[in-house]
Amino acid sequence: MLVSHILVIDCGSTGIRTILVNSKSHIVYRDYKKIEILHPEDGATENSPTQIWETFKEIVQKALHTPLLKIDAIAITNQRSTFALWDRQSGVPLTNFINWQDVRAANTARRMNKNPIWLLLRTFAFIVGRVLKNPLLTVTSMLKLNTDHTICKLRWLLDNNKELEKRCFNSEVNFGTIDSWLLYKLTGNKVHGTDYTNAAATTLLNPFMMKWNTLFCKIFKLPMQILPTVYNTNETFGHTSKEIFGKEIPIKCLVGDQQASLFGHRCFNKGEAKISLGSGGFVSMNVGPKPKFSTKGLFPLIGWTLDKKPTYKLEGQVATVGTFIDWLINDMEMFKSPVELDSYASKCDNTQGVFVIPTLSGIRFPYFKPDLNASISGLSLKVSKPHLARAILEGIAHRVMDIIEGMESETKISIPNLKIDGGVSNSDVLMQMIADLSGKVVYRSTESDLASLGAAYFAGLSSGMFKSTKEILNIKIPNKRFNPNYSLERRVKERKLWRDHIKKSEKMFPA
Repeated sequence: MLVSHILVIDCGSTGIRTILVNSKSHIVYRDYKKIEILHPEDGATENSPTQIWETFKEIVQKALHTPLLKIDAIAITNQRSTFALWDRQSGVPLTNFINWQDVRAANTARRMNKNPIWLLLRTFAFIVGRVLKNPLLTVTSMLKLNTDHTICKLRWLLDNNKELEKRCFNSEVNFGTIDSWLLYKLTGNKVHGTDYTNAAATTLLNPFMMKWNTLFCKIFKLPMQILPTVYNTNETFGHTSKEIFGKEIPIKCLVGDQQASLFGHRCFNKGEAKISLGSGGFVSMNVGPKPKFSTKGLFPLIGWTLDKKPTYKLEGQVATVGTFIDWLINDMEMFKSPVELDSYASKCDNTQGVFVIPTLSGIRFPYFKPDLNASISGLSLKVSKPHLARAILEGIAHRVMDIIEGMESETKISIPNLKIDGGVSNSDVLMQMIADLSGKVVYRSTESDLASLGAAYFAGLSSGMFKSTKEILNIKIPNKRFNPNYSLERRVKERKLWRDHIKKSEKMFPA
C-alpha cells in the first residue's frame, strides 16, 4: 500500500531543496541542488528564471520517482521579494529575477521618497492618522522607502527599460515572485497567482486591506495589470500539467519562506518569535489577528491566511549572514569552513576590541544605511585569529539583537524565548552569544528544514492530512537549549558598545 506524503519544494537564494513529509510529520526524503547567483554589476544580485525552472523540474522529477510513496499534494516555499517579469503569452522571461538582496535601487528609493505627491500623502497621513488613531495612516506617514522594498526595485527596473515599461502597461507582461513563476510554469502557463505572504512582502500589497495597493501604484506609475491574483496560503492553486511530470498533482500551498518557518516552529500564539539564519537572517514575531505598525522600519507582514483568516507578523532582516561567512571563506580565504570559524571563535571569550559589521550589501533595521558596507576594525598586535573569529559571530549576534530589541520596544511584548533554525545556527558559539546578549533561552531545532516543514503543514491542512493546528502543535521536534549566562549589566554594556560603534561607522557613510 502506498503511503501518503506532501512534496515540498523550497527555493532559496542559493539552491532548491525537496523534502517528502508523511502524516506523522517525519521527513523521509531530502535532496538539494545549487542554483547560480549572478552579480552582473556593483550592487546587483540576480538569479536566472530559466535555470531555476530547469533545476526545479530536475529535482522534483527525482523526488517523484521515490518508490512506494503517494504524493497527495505539492507545497512551494520560497525566498520572498525576489521578482522577475515574463511574457504573458509565451512565458519567456524578460528579466532575470531581481534578488531581495539587490541594492541597485538605492538612488531610485531616495528619489521616490522626494516625490511631491508621496510627501503630501505622508504629511496628510501623519496628521489624520493621529487624530483618528488610524494605524494604516500612521504606518503610511512613517514609511520611508528603501532597497528592501520591491516597489523601488520595480520602478528602477522600468526606469532603465522604457520599452519593457510600455509592454507592461499594454498588459503583455506578468510580474511574479518565485512562487508565482513556478506556479505559472507548473500549470502550463495557465495560472498567474501568488499567496498573501508573498504578495505582502513586495510592498505592492496593502497588508491591512488585503489587496494590491492601488494608491502606491498610481503615485509611482506602476502598471497594476502585471500583478498576479492573490490566494490564501492553504488553497488549491491549481494542478501540475501532465506534460511536465506525466500526472496532475494538486498544488496546495504557496508560502514565503520566513512565514513557513514561523509556522514550522509552531509559533501559533501572539508574541512567539523565531529566527532563521541562512544566507540572510530573519527575525519574525507573531502579532496575532490584527496587524501591528512599526515606527522605525520593521515590516508589518501577513504571517499566513488559513481559511481566509489572517495572522500577522512583524519582521526584521539581516541581509548577509551565511552569505557573509561564505564570502570570508571562499573569497577572502580567511577560514577553511564554517566549522573552523566556529572552532576558532570557541577558543576565546572576548574579541580584544575587534568589531565586525557583517553588512556586505548595506545595513538595514534600525539604521537603514544602504552604503554602510562590511568592515573590520580595532585590529592590534594583541589580536589573534580566534579574536577575529569571535568578532565575526558577535557581529551577527548583535545584528540579530538590533531587531529583537526593536520588536519588543515597538510591540510592548516581551518575547518569551527564541526559536532558531537555519544552517548558520549550527554554530554553538553563535547560539550562546544570542542567548547571552538577549537574556533569553534559545532553542535550536534539530530539524534544519523548518520552512519546508511549515509549508508541509499548510498543504497538509489543505489536503486533510492534518486536521488542525492543535494536532500539529502536539508533534514533537527535538531541540537543543542554550541558557543565557551574561548579567544584565554586561548585556547592557555589550549592546551599548555595539551601538556606539555603529554610530562611528555611520559618519563615514552619510546618506
